[in-house]
Amino acid sequence: MAASDTDLSAGSLPATATNVWDRRVLLLTPSSGLGGGIERYVETLEWVFSMQGVRHQRIDLFRSGAAAHARMIGEARKILRENPMPTRLVVAHRALLPVAWLLARERSVCGISVVCHGSDVWDVQGRPRRCVEGQIMRRPGVRVVAASSFTAGAVSRVCRATILPPGLSQEWFDTLVEHSAREKKPRSGVHLVTAFRLADWRDKGLPQLMAAVAALRRPDVHLTVCGSGMPPADLRAAVRAHPHCVLRPGLTDQELAAEFAGADIFVLATRTRSGRHACGEGFGLVLLEAQVAGTLVVAPAYGGSPDAYLDGLTGVAPRDESVAALSRVLEDLVQDPQRLEQMGRHAAEWARVAFAPERYARLALSRLL
Repeated sequence: MAASDTDLSAGSLPATATNVWDRRVLLLTPSSGLGGGIERYVETLEWVFSMQGVRHQRIDLFRSGAAAHARMIGEARKILRENPMPTRLVVAHRALLPVAWLLARERSVCGISVVCHGSDVWDVQGRPRRCVEGQIMRRPGVRVVAASSFTAGAVSRVCRATILPPGLSQEWFDTLVEHSAREKKPRSGVHLVTAFRLADWRDKGLPQLMAAVAALRRPDVHLTVCGSGMPPADLRAAVRAHPHCVLRPGLTDQELAAEFAGADIFVLATRTRSGRHACGEGFGLVLLEAQVAGTLVVAPAYGGSPDAYLDGLTGVAPRDESVAALSRVLEDLVQDPQRLEQMGRHAAEWARVAFAPERYARLALSRLL
Protein backbone atom coordinates (compact mmCIF):
# COMPACT_ATOMS: atom_id res chain seq x y z
CA MET A 1 0.00 0.00 0.00
CA ALA A 2 1.46 3.36 -1.00
CA ALA A 3 1.74 5.58 2.07
CA SER A 4 1.21 8.74 0.03
CA ASP A 5 -2.24 7.67 -1.11
CA THR A 6 -3.85 5.00 0.98
CA ASP A 7 -1.84 4.19 4.11
CA LEU A 8 -3.95 5.67 6.87
CA SER A 9 -1.09 5.32 9.32
CA ALA A 10 0.98 7.84 7.36
CA GLY A 11 2.15 10.78 9.44
CA SER A 12 0.86 13.34 6.93
CA LEU A 13 -2.73 13.09 8.16
CA PRO A 14 -4.05 16.22 9.87
CA ALA A 15 -4.23 16.08 13.64
CA THR A 16 -7.04 18.59 14.00
CA ALA A 17 -10.20 17.91 15.93
CA THR A 18 -13.58 17.38 14.34
CA ASN A 19 -14.29 19.89 11.58
CA VAL A 20 -17.70 21.40 10.91
CA TRP A 21 -17.96 21.89 7.17
CA ASP A 22 -19.88 25.02 6.21
CA ARG A 23 -21.80 23.26 3.44
CA ARG A 24 -24.19 20.37 3.08
CA VAL A 25 -23.66 16.97 1.45
CA LEU A 26 -26.30 15.21 -0.58
CA LEU A 27 -25.31 11.53 -0.80
CA LEU A 28 -26.67 9.66 -3.84
CA THR A 29 -26.49 5.89 -3.44
CA PRO A 30 -27.32 2.96 -5.76
CA SER A 31 -29.08 0.74 -3.24
CA SER A 32 -30.28 0.30 0.30
CA GLY A 33 -30.43 -3.00 2.13
CA LEU A 34 -28.83 -5.13 -0.60
CA GLY A 35 -25.64 -5.67 1.35
CA GLY A 36 -22.16 -5.96 -0.09
CA GLY A 37 -19.07 -3.77 0.01
CA ILE A 38 -20.59 -0.70 -1.62
CA GLU A 39 -23.43 -0.68 0.90
CA ARG A 40 -20.93 -0.85 3.76
CA TYR A 41 -18.82 1.86 2.11
CA VAL A 42 -21.85 4.17 2.05
CA GLU A 43 -22.63 3.44 5.69
CA THR A 44 -19.08 4.41 6.59
CA LEU A 45 -19.36 7.68 4.65
CA GLU A 46 -22.53 8.53 6.55
CA TRP A 47 -20.69 7.88 9.80
CA VAL A 48 -17.78 10.07 8.61
CA PHE A 49 -20.09 13.00 7.88
CA SER A 50 -21.84 12.66 11.22
CA MET A 51 -18.57 12.40 13.14
CA GLN A 52 -17.08 15.43 11.41
CA GLY A 53 -20.17 17.56 11.89
CA VAL A 54 -21.11 17.69 8.20
CA ARG A 55 -24.79 18.15 7.50
CA HIS A 56 -25.88 15.49 5.06
CA GLN A 57 -28.85 13.68 3.58
CA ARG A 58 -28.98 10.38 1.71
CA ILE A 59 -31.13 9.47 -1.27
CA ASP A 60 -31.27 5.84 -2.42
CA LEU A 61 -32.08 4.48 -5.86
CA PHE A 62 -34.46 1.68 -4.94
CA ARG A 63 -34.71 0.06 -8.35
CA SER A 64 -33.33 0.33 -11.88
CA GLY A 65 -34.93 2.13 -14.79
CA ALA A 66 -35.75 5.65 -15.93
CA ALA A 67 -38.70 6.05 -13.53
CA ALA A 68 -36.52 5.32 -10.50
CA HIS A 69 -33.88 7.79 -11.67
CA ALA A 70 -36.56 10.44 -12.25
CA ARG A 71 -37.84 9.86 -8.73
CA MET A 72 -34.35 10.33 -7.32
CA ILE A 73 -33.94 13.58 -9.23
CA GLY A 74 -37.30 14.81 -7.96
CA GLU A 75 -36.46 14.02 -4.33
CA ALA A 76 -33.07 15.70 -4.60
CA ARG A 77 -34.43 18.82 -6.27
CA LYS A 78 -37.02 19.19 -3.52
CA ILE A 79 -34.28 19.10 -0.88
CA LEU A 80 -32.07 21.53 -2.78
CA ARG A 81 -34.86 24.05 -3.37
CA GLU A 82 -36.44 23.91 0.08
CA ASN A 83 -33.12 24.85 1.65
CA PRO A 84 -30.78 26.36 -0.97
CA MET A 85 -27.62 26.22 1.15
CA PRO A 86 -24.38 25.33 -0.69
CA THR A 87 -24.41 21.59 -1.31
CA ARG A 88 -21.82 19.09 -2.47
CA LEU A 89 -23.15 16.04 -4.32
CA VAL A 90 -21.36 12.82 -3.29
CA VAL A 91 -22.16 10.04 -5.74
CA ALA A 92 -21.54 6.54 -4.34
CA HIS A 93 -21.47 4.84 -7.76
CA ARG A 94 -20.54 6.22 -11.18
CA ALA A 95 -23.80 4.94 -12.72
CA LEU A 96 -25.55 7.81 -10.90
CA LEU A 97 -23.37 10.47 -12.51
CA PRO A 98 -26.04 11.50 -15.09
CA VAL A 99 -28.45 12.10 -12.19
CA ALA A 100 -25.85 14.22 -10.40
CA TRP A 101 -25.07 16.18 -13.55
CA LEU A 102 -28.72 17.12 -13.99
CA LEU A 103 -28.90 18.15 -10.34
CA ALA A 104 -25.74 20.24 -10.74
CA ARG A 105 -27.87 22.77 -12.65
CA GLU A 106 -29.42 23.77 -9.34
CA ARG A 107 -27.88 27.00 -8.07
CA SER A 108 -27.09 25.59 -4.64
CA VAL A 109 -24.91 22.73 -5.94
CA CYS A 110 -21.19 23.41 -5.61
CA GLY A 111 -19.53 20.42 -7.20
CA ILE A 112 -19.69 16.65 -7.49
CA SER A 113 -17.56 13.91 -5.94
CA VAL A 114 -17.97 10.44 -7.43
CA VAL A 115 -16.61 7.20 -5.96
CA CYS A 116 -15.31 4.52 -8.36
CA HIS A 117 -15.04 1.07 -6.81
CA GLY A 118 -13.78 -1.58 -9.22
CA SER A 119 -15.47 -3.32 -12.12
CA ASP A 120 -17.61 -0.21 -12.63
CA VAL A 121 -14.55 1.31 -14.31
CA TRP A 122 -13.17 -1.63 -16.27
CA ASP A 123 -16.30 -2.90 -17.99
CA VAL A 124 -17.06 -2.09 -21.64
CA GLN A 125 -15.82 1.46 -22.18
CA GLY A 126 -17.39 2.00 -25.58
CA ARG A 127 -21.01 1.76 -24.47
CA PRO A 128 -22.92 5.05 -24.85
CA ARG A 129 -23.70 5.19 -21.14
CA ARG A 130 -20.05 4.79 -20.18
CA CYS A 131 -19.08 7.47 -22.70
CA VAL A 132 -21.52 9.91 -21.08
CA GLU A 133 -20.22 9.08 -17.61
CA GLY A 134 -16.63 9.54 -18.79
CA GLN A 135 -17.43 12.96 -20.23
CA ILE A 136 -18.97 14.03 -16.92
CA MET A 137 -15.96 12.74 -14.96
CA ARG A 138 -13.68 15.00 -17.01
CA ARG A 139 -15.76 18.14 -16.36
CA PRO A 140 -14.52 20.92 -14.05
CA GLY A 141 -16.10 20.69 -10.62
CA VAL A 142 -16.19 16.89 -10.66
CA ARG A 143 -13.81 15.10 -8.29
CA VAL A 144 -13.19 11.41 -9.01
CA VAL A 145 -12.31 9.25 -6.02
CA ALA A 146 -11.02 5.68 -6.49
CA ALA A 147 -11.23 2.88 -3.92
CA SER A 148 -7.67 1.66 -4.61
CA SER A 149 -4.56 2.38 -6.63
CA PHE A 150 -5.65 -0.36 -9.06
CA THR A 151 -9.01 1.34 -9.62
CA ALA A 152 -7.27 4.71 -10.02
CA GLY A 153 -5.11 3.17 -12.71
CA ALA A 154 -8.14 1.76 -14.51
CA VAL A 155 -9.96 5.08 -14.44
CA SER A 156 -6.85 6.96 -15.62
CA ARG A 157 -7.91 6.20 -19.21
CA VAL A 158 -10.71 8.67 -18.57
CA CYS A 159 -9.40 11.10 -15.97
CA ARG A 160 -7.22 11.49 -12.92
CA ALA A 161 -8.46 10.23 -9.56
CA THR A 162 -7.54 10.61 -5.92
CA ILE A 163 -7.57 7.49 -3.76
CA LEU A 164 -9.84 6.83 -0.79
CA PRO A 165 -9.91 3.17 0.27
CA PRO A 166 -12.99 1.84 2.01
CA GLY A 167 -13.04 2.15 5.78
CA LEU A 168 -15.07 1.05 8.76
CA SER A 169 -17.41 3.05 10.95
CA GLN A 170 -16.51 3.19 14.62
CA GLU A 171 -19.43 0.94 15.55
CA TRP A 172 -18.57 -1.79 13.04
CA PHE A 173 -14.86 -1.54 13.85
CA ASP A 174 -15.58 -1.93 17.58
CA THR A 175 -17.88 -4.90 16.92
CA LEU A 176 -15.14 -6.72 15.00
CA VAL A 177 -12.52 -5.98 17.66
CA GLU A 178 -14.87 -7.07 20.44
CA HIS A 179 -15.51 -10.45 18.85
CA SER A 180 -11.81 -11.02 18.21
CA ALA A 181 -11.16 -10.58 21.94
CA ARG A 182 -13.59 -13.35 22.86
CA GLU A 183 -12.19 -16.78 23.52
CA LYS A 184 -12.63 -19.00 20.49
CA LYS A 185 -14.91 -21.97 20.89
CA PRO A 186 -12.88 -25.19 20.84
CA ARG A 187 -13.42 -27.04 17.60
CA SER A 188 -11.43 -29.46 15.52
CA GLY A 189 -9.95 -28.82 12.14
CA VAL A 190 -9.19 -25.66 10.16
CA HIS A 191 -12.03 -23.26 9.44
CA LEU A 192 -12.20 -21.09 6.34
CA VAL A 193 -14.76 -18.33 5.82
CA THR A 194 -15.76 -16.34 2.76
CA ALA A 195 -18.41 -13.61 2.44
CA PHE A 196 -20.07 -11.72 -0.40
CA ARG A 197 -23.43 -10.86 -1.94
CA LEU A 198 -24.81 -14.36 -2.56
CA ALA A 199 -26.31 -13.62 -5.97
CA ASP A 200 -22.74 -13.01 -7.21
CA TRP A 201 -21.36 -16.33 -5.97
CA ARG A 202 -19.88 -17.38 -9.29
CA ASP A 203 -18.13 -14.05 -9.90
CA LYS A 204 -16.83 -14.21 -6.32
CA GLY A 205 -15.04 -17.45 -7.19
CA LEU A 206 -16.92 -19.80 -4.89
CA PRO A 207 -16.86 -22.72 -7.37
CA GLN A 208 -13.07 -22.45 -7.57
CA LEU A 209 -12.74 -22.07 -3.79
CA MET A 210 -14.84 -25.17 -3.12
CA ALA A 211 -12.81 -27.10 -5.68
CA ALA A 212 -9.54 -25.92 -4.09
CA VAL A 213 -10.69 -27.04 -0.64
CA ALA A 214 -11.77 -30.43 -2.03
CA ALA A 215 -8.36 -30.80 -3.70
CA LEU A 216 -6.70 -30.63 -0.28
CA ARG A 217 -8.26 -34.03 0.51
CA ARG A 218 -8.43 -33.05 4.15
CA PRO A 219 -11.76 -33.73 5.86
CA ASP A 220 -10.68 -31.49 8.75
CA VAL A 221 -10.78 -28.33 6.55
CA HIS A 222 -14.21 -26.69 6.63
CA LEU A 223 -15.62 -23.78 4.62
CA THR A 224 -18.40 -21.44 5.74
CA VAL A 225 -20.06 -19.25 3.10
CA CYS A 226 -21.61 -16.06 4.51
CA GLY A 227 -23.47 -13.46 2.53
CA SER A 228 -26.33 -11.07 2.01
CA GLY A 229 -29.42 -11.64 -0.08
CA MET A 230 -31.41 -14.76 -0.85
CA PRO A 231 -29.21 -17.70 -1.85
CA PRO A 232 -29.97 -18.75 -5.46
CA ALA A 233 -31.11 -22.33 -5.98
CA ASP A 234 -27.95 -23.23 -7.89
CA LEU A 235 -25.81 -21.94 -4.99
CA ARG A 236 -27.71 -24.12 -2.52
CA ALA A 237 -27.25 -27.12 -4.80
CA ALA A 238 -23.52 -26.45 -5.16
CA VAL A 239 -23.06 -26.21 -1.39
CA ARG A 240 -24.99 -29.42 -0.79
CA ALA A 241 -22.62 -31.22 -3.14
CA HIS A 242 -19.62 -30.36 -0.95
CA PRO A 243 -19.70 -31.97 2.52
CA HIS A 244 -16.98 -29.61 3.77
CA CYS A 245 -19.10 -26.53 2.98
CA VAL A 246 -21.82 -24.75 5.02
CA LEU A 247 -24.02 -21.85 3.87
CA ARG A 248 -24.96 -19.09 6.37
CA PRO A 249 -27.03 -16.39 4.65
CA GLY A 250 -28.53 -13.25 6.17
CA LEU A 251 -26.31 -12.94 9.23
CA THR A 252 -26.58 -9.97 11.56
CA ASP A 253 -23.48 -7.83 12.05
CA GLN A 254 -22.86 -9.54 15.37
CA GLU A 255 -23.07 -12.99 13.77
CA LEU A 256 -20.88 -11.98 10.83
CA ALA A 257 -18.26 -10.53 13.17
CA ALA A 258 -18.28 -13.80 15.10
CA GLU A 259 -17.66 -15.74 11.87
CA PHE A 260 -14.77 -13.47 10.88
CA ALA A 261 -13.17 -13.66 14.33
CA GLY A 262 -13.71 -17.40 14.70
CA ALA A 263 -12.14 -18.34 11.37
CA ASP A 264 -8.58 -19.50 10.90
CA ILE A 265 -8.45 -18.10 7.35
CA PHE A 266 -10.67 -15.71 5.42
CA VAL A 267 -10.70 -16.30 1.64
CA LEU A 268 -11.94 -14.04 -1.14
CA ALA A 269 -11.46 -15.64 -4.56
CA THR A 270 -13.15 -13.06 -6.80
CA ARG A 271 -12.66 -13.44 -10.56
CA THR A 272 -11.28 -10.43 -12.44
CA ARG A 273 -12.88 -10.00 -15.84
CA SER A 274 -13.34 -7.07 -18.21
CA GLY A 275 -15.95 -6.69 -20.89
CA ARG A 276 -19.73 -6.39 -20.84
CA HIS A 277 -20.04 -8.66 -17.78
CA ALA A 278 -17.07 -7.27 -15.90
CA CYS A 279 -16.30 -8.31 -12.34
CA GLY A 280 -13.46 -7.98 -9.88
CA GLU A 281 -12.41 -6.43 -6.59
CA GLY A 282 -11.45 -2.79 -6.57
CA PHE A 283 -10.34 -3.23 -2.94
CA GLY A 284 -12.20 -5.99 -1.12
CA LEU A 285 -13.63 -4.46 2.05
CA VAL A 286 -14.30 -7.89 3.59
CA LEU A 287 -10.54 -8.47 3.62
CA LEU A 288 -10.14 -5.46 5.88
CA GLU A 289 -13.05 -6.55 8.09
CA ALA A 290 -11.57 -10.01 8.58
CA GLN A 291 -8.17 -8.60 9.50
CA VAL A 292 -9.63 -6.19 12.05
CA ALA A 293 -11.30 -9.27 13.54
CA GLY A 294 -7.87 -10.91 13.86
CA THR A 295 -7.94 -13.31 10.90
CA LEU A 296 -5.38 -13.60 8.10
CA VAL A 297 -6.69 -13.33 4.56
CA VAL A 298 -6.24 -15.01 1.21
CA ALA A 299 -6.98 -12.36 -1.40
CA PRO A 300 -7.89 -12.56 -5.10
CA ALA A 301 -5.02 -13.10 -7.52
CA TYR A 302 -5.78 -9.91 -9.45
CA GLY A 303 -7.45 -6.54 -8.90
CA GLY A 304 -7.09 -3.88 -6.22
CA SER A 305 -6.86 -6.10 -3.15
CA PRO A 306 -3.09 -5.58 -2.57
CA ASP A 307 -4.10 -2.25 -1.00
CA ALA A 308 -6.14 -4.18 1.59
CA TYR A 309 -3.44 -6.33 3.23
CA LEU A 310 0.32 -6.76 3.67
CA ASP A 311 1.53 -9.59 1.47
CA GLY A 312 3.20 -12.35 3.44
CA LEU A 313 2.54 -10.68 6.78
CA THR A 314 -1.24 -10.32 7.12
CA GLY A 315 -2.33 -12.20 4.02
CA VAL A 316 -1.36 -13.88 0.78
CA ALA A 317 -2.74 -14.33 -2.72
CA PRO A 318 -2.45 -17.13 -5.29
CA ARG A 319 -0.28 -16.51 -8.34
CA ASP A 320 -3.29 -16.77 -10.66
CA GLU A 321 -7.02 -17.60 -10.61
CA SER A 322 -6.65 -21.34 -11.16
CA VAL A 323 -7.95 -23.90 -8.68
CA ALA A 324 -4.45 -25.39 -8.45
CA ALA A 325 -2.86 -22.08 -7.45
CA LEU A 326 -5.48 -21.40 -4.79
CA SER A 327 -5.21 -24.94 -3.45
CA ARG A 328 -1.41 -24.61 -3.13
CA VAL A 329 -1.78 -21.41 -1.08
CA LEU A 330 -4.34 -23.02 1.22
CA GLU A 331 -2.24 -26.15 1.62
CA ASP A 332 0.79 -24.11 2.69
CA LEU A 333 -1.31 -22.30 5.31
CA VAL A 334 -3.36 -25.13 6.80
CA GLN A 335 -0.33 -27.31 7.51
CA ASP A 336 1.20 -24.64 9.80
CA PRO A 337 -1.16 -23.69 12.68
CA GLN A 338 1.52 -21.51 14.27
CA ARG A 339 1.79 -19.44 11.10
CA LEU A 340 -2.00 -19.01 10.99
CA GLU A 341 -1.99 -17.65 14.53
CA GLN A 342 0.97 -15.36 13.95
CA MET A 343 -0.42 -13.88 10.72
CA GLY A 344 -3.78 -13.37 12.42
CA ARG A 345 -2.10 -11.31 15.15
CA HIS A 346 -0.22 -9.25 12.58
CA ALA A 347 -3.44 -8.73 10.61
CA ALA A 348 -5.22 -7.31 13.64
CA GLU A 349 -2.30 -5.07 14.62
CA TRP A 350 -1.83 -3.61 11.15
CA ALA A 351 -5.47 -3.17 10.14
CA ARG A 352 -6.48 -1.52 13.42
CA VAL A 353 -3.71 1.07 13.13
CA ALA A 354 -3.79 1.66 9.36
CA PHE A 355 -7.60 1.95 9.26
CA ALA A 356 -8.38 3.44 12.67
CA PRO A 357 -11.83 5.03 12.27
CA GLU A 358 -10.98 8.53 13.52
CA ARG A 359 -7.97 8.81 11.24
CA TYR A 360 -9.97 7.42 8.36
CA ALA A 361 -12.73 9.97 8.93
CA ARG A 362 -10.30 12.87 8.52
CA LEU A 363 -8.81 11.38 5.36
CA ALA A 364 -12.26 10.69 3.87
CA LEU A 365 -13.36 14.27 4.41
CA SER A 366 -10.23 15.69 2.79
CA ARG A 367 -10.51 13.40 -0.25
CA LEU A 368 -14.24 13.77 -0.84
CA LEU A 369 -14.90 17.40 -0.03
